Amino acid sequence: MKNRDILLAVCGSISFYKAYEILSLLKKNGANVRVLLSDGALKFTTPVGFEALSNGVLSSLNESWADNLTHISFSKNDLIIIAPATANSINKIALGIADNIFLQTILAASCPKIIAPAANNHMLENPATIRNLEILKNDGFIIVEPIAKTLACLDYGKGGLNEPWLIVETAKRVLNQDEFYKGKKVIITGGPTTEKIDDARAITNHSSGKMSKALADSFYYAGADVVFISSVDFDTPYKMIKFKSSNELLNALNSQKVTQNDILIMCAAVSDFVCLNPKDGKIKKDKMGDKIELKLNIDILKNLNLNCKKIGFKMEMNPQNALNNAKNMLIDKNLNAVCLNILDDKIKFGSDQTQISFITKDSTTQTDFAPKELVASQITELVKNI
Repeated sequence: MKNRDILLAVCGSISFYKAYEILSLLKKNGANVRVLLSDGALKFTTPVGFEALSNGVLSSLNESWADNLTHISFSKNDLIIIAPATANSINKIALGIADNIFLQTILAASCPKIIAPAANNHMLENPATIRNLEILKNDGFIIVEPIAKTLACLDYGKGGLNEPWLIVETAKRVLNQDEFYKGKKVIITGGPTTEKIDDARAITNHSSGKMSKALADSFYYAGADVVFISSVDFDTPYKMIKFKSSNELLNALNSQKVTQNDILIMCAAVSDFVCLNPKDGKIKKDKMGDKIELKLNIDILKNLNLNCKKIGFKMEMNPQNALNNAKNMLIDKNLNAVCLNILDDKIKFGSDQTQISFITKDSTTQTDFAPKELVASQITELVKNI
């Protein structure tokens, strides 16, 4: 999104104030953002606040051909986000009506467009609005569905503007589409497993799930159909399935339907051992004894029923034998690639930066030592070659 030109078009909805948050998030992601205000929006706000935060504002108050403040100049962008979008604007845009500078700008634009409705639910559920939203979808508009809530008019229904962060995540996906991932399902697992000792105690590990989340985001932005299976809670714009134990993870994976061109990235930190005799309730301390009997855990990658491309993650602490261990894992588990992660003074559990060696049968490529989001983006590119 960095240095991409985005036009934020704001309609006259009571949720207009959320446009400030959308604008702020876009700017934090490095976008060049201009703002287009409808006459309806001007009833709720003035251009001054948007001028302070954006790269320029256009409305009926300042249209000027002499100053290049026109519907043509503001129509040239990498992306237009219409948020909030009123029922009135939705219906007019779908029908190609351009009777004011706001609508003229949108009609003149040839870039991708996201539209996030916000209006009384009865207005959005009116057959005319439903019909025109379908027209917009067929014309290539991406619809960010409204949410059900108690509205400003005190009616309850599906008419609230969706979350600003979700609108911005959708924008990232639109701007970063990679034709390679279109129609491909990418399943990513992440976070630690928790293996029961009793109902009060468990065996787990220090995995934060940050790398898996960065990977899920990166593949989502690239246009893949992402399924994120995680033991750690995150807000995501894509499907997320929760698990706790390794058995729950295995069942979640085997429930997925895939094709040979789909991709599994096994980033979850699965316990090597589980309790031999887990108990219900809480074992009394004086009956626990001085040892807990363990058994080797099931090998998830060896017990999968998924016929797709598979990438495993390998965490090592000894750099001397790490590469050989990763190459053995590649062969032993019949993987297409292994991501080797060596913990050291810089790379620790829960850190925000990492470095990965991406290993296939033919090559080993080392990513930069960088924030996990950038490393995930590099892995997304490398996966295209397996």
